[in-house]
Amino acid sequence: MRKLLGCVLSALVMGWMLVSPVSGQLGTGQSSPGDLSNAPAEEPLLSKVPPLTLAGVVDPKVYRVGPGDLIQVQMWGRVSRSWIGEVGPEGVLMLPGSGAIPVAGRTLAQVREAVLGVLRADYRGVSLDVRLTRPRSFYVYLTGQVKQPGPAMSNGASRVGDLLNTGALLGDGSLRRILVTHTDGSRDQADLDLFRRTGDVSVNPWLRDGDIVNVPVATEFIYALGALAQAGKFELGDRDSLLTLFRLAGDPLPAADASRALLVRWKDAFVAESLWFELGDVYSRTTNPELHEGDHVYVYYVPEYHVQHEASILGEVARPGVYPIQQGRHRLSDLVTAAGGFRGNADLSTIRVFHTTRGNESDPEFDRLIKLSRSEMTDTEYETLRAKLAAHREDFRVDWARLRKSPELDILLRWGDAVRVAPGRTLHEYIELGGGFTARADRGKVRITGSATGQSQRARDVQAVAPGDLIWVPERPDVTVWQRLQTLLSVAAQVATVIVVVRR
Repeated sequence: MRKLLGCVLSALVMGWMLVSPVSGQLGTGQSSPGDLSNAPAEEPLLSKVPPLTLAGVVDPKVYRVGPGDLIQVQMWGRVSRSWIGEVGPEGVLMLPGSGAIPVAGRTLAQVREAVLGVLRADYRGVSLDVRLTRPRSFYVYLTGQVKQPGPAMSNGASRVGDLLNTGALLGDGSLRRILVTHTDGSRDQADLDLFRRTGDVSVNPWLRDGDIVNVPVATEFIYALGALAQAGKFELGDRDSLLTLFRLAGDPLPAADASRALLVRWKDAFVAESLWFELGDVYSRTTNPELHEGDHVYVYYVPEYHVQHEASILGEVARPGVYPIQQGRHRLSDLVTAAGGFRGNADLSTIRVFHTTRGNESDPEFDRLIKLSRSEMTDTEYETLRAKLAAHREDFRVDWARLRKSPELDILLRWGDAVRVAPGRTLHEYIELGGGFTARADRGKVRITGSATGQSQRARDVQAVAPGDLIWVPERPDVTVWQRLQTLLSVAAQVATVIVVVRR
């Protein structure tokens, strides 16, 4: 009889434990450990909240529980049961048969330990687990320099940066001094510029229910200039130092001079002071002063860091292309050797070398004149332009045969020089390239003007035509029949006169 009564009581207790805290329905009590088929209360609650898109896994040590969070409790072992409870508006989680637990504002890890502590006392010999099923949604309030001030929807797994993207702020809105005021009076400050440039999540705080997010006007700035990955102007944040500014500017480039950099800061509205420092001292925090509004940092480049000087050779050589050189050491002959020497049809008497003058300083007058046509310039301006063009570029004509006899003619190369070796062609080959003589060409009066000397000579007196030379083929004048008859009669009269003179 006692054994039968004990079985009945056990059945009643098991049945009570399987009652759903939401629907009041009974489970079968026959499920195996981990089987959630006896949890009819899950679907109604989960269907109330739309799916959320989260940035990643929720950290139980960071996530703070609040009204609307869905908490799942699972049991297995002697009892197999699963149910979901919703944190109520007062921040309380109801545990069936175990009472209410205040959870609002506590981390998920703290809530888990509190729930497990209560349930372990009531259900001995049963394995337990507590999980966040779905984060809650809530309103926060945007104020200040935002395009749409007022309430905005967020969730328990969101940070300030999730709510305020770059397009949400007005043009003068601060990215580095965003103030987040919580309902308990505590405050956090968000530095979204530093977060977006460095990925430091510590300056991108979590949002809570009812937060007021205020974006002030950006009014204070600092500057990082020179050999930095993202040099420029930056908003001044709280407790900014040299190291913070370097992180905002993407850190110094490999070409930066690590031995010297300059900080210019203001002692008052008109007086500045300078501080020289080494970059390594900033990263070791030996020299890392706090920055103030208007401070300028200058990081200098190592002169000609990894600069490779080059010269090019084109035309009738075995391997035309661009070759590395050392200024002050390599000559024209070195470049020809590197290019594999000349090809068989190269014109060695007229090798052209083009020197390009390199300068860092701009010339406003040259920039102005080069845009004008000749008719828009005075004679003085035209002569000035010609002089400046000559200074920008120098052309040389080299005779290879003379260079081999006189090594002093072997030109020292500069960075950016271009050498052109043209194919050798005769006068008739150039004329054929131009379409050949016309029927009215005066072949006996062809003249050639040299590009190097500017002198004009008869074609029969020029040994070779050089690239750039001007070949002029004149046209025979028109002669009428009467003009030809006059010429014939004149010649005949002269011959007759000579005969008469001779006979006498």
